[in-house]
Amino acid sequence: MRFGFGNKLRRWFLLILLGLAAQAKVPSWGEAFQAGGSVSQSSADHQKLPAILEGMNQAAARFKSVAGNLEYTKVTVIVNDISTETGKIYFEKAKGKPRVMLAFTNPAEKYVLLADGKLSIYRPKIAEVEEFSLAERQDLVEQFLLLGFGTGGEELQKSYQTAFLGEEKLDGQRAVHLELTPQSAQVVAQLKRIELWLSPETWQPLQQKFLEPSGDYLIARYRGLQQNVKIPAKNLRLPLRGNVHTVQH
Repeated sequence: MRFGFGNKLRRWFLLILLGLAAQAKVPSWGEAFQAGGSVSQSSADHQKLPAILEGMNQAAARFKSVAGNLEYTKVTVIVNDISTETGKIYFEKAKGKPRVMLAFTNPAEKYVLLADGKLSIYRPKIAEVEEFSLAERQDLVEQFLLLGFGTGGEELQKSYQTAFLGEEKLDGQRAVHLELTPQSAQVVAQLKRIELWLSPETWQPLQQKFLEPSGDYLIARYRGLQQNVKIPAKNLRLPLRGNVHTVQH
């Protein structure tokens, strides 16, 4: 995946790392949402949104951790470039403080750690770690935290205009399709809107789509997520090897 290692990389990883949805197991929403194919937008659809948000609220109350497979596809429209990275995601919320590790294995080994107020990117091939302080973007980080990490539907609506777009299927699984439009002008300057596909059975994110004002977008796909599992401490640390050079930004 051809990411630059300056502001563009930092921006995109912030969007994705802070774009998870509530992960915990909750009851299905029963009468509020019946099984079926794609659903067209109608007044009945609008009435389903409160049930979705309540499901997220229940999920948030149970959330502790999640681990699984990830696939990121970045599309740069103006040059018609499509590039993909795959790997693992590990996320743990302990004492209200999130720790997230993205461990990429293809097409190149790379580790991205969000913890302790900073974003660290480790590339073993060149023995280098880049560190980005999140202090100056704390408000923006909090906005994206509302997309998940155990945050419920009520908190989501504080920062996003939320619309239910219907039900679809991804990899044979039912998915609730939401559209999120940021209410903050600061966020809109970097992110036009987000589309979010959630499982109505577990409220795990199945897919996210982040759209920039330029028309470029990033799709994050999650598969095989395991909820509230014990994550080994080593999976939430950079696996530094040998003499590693650190660059602070």
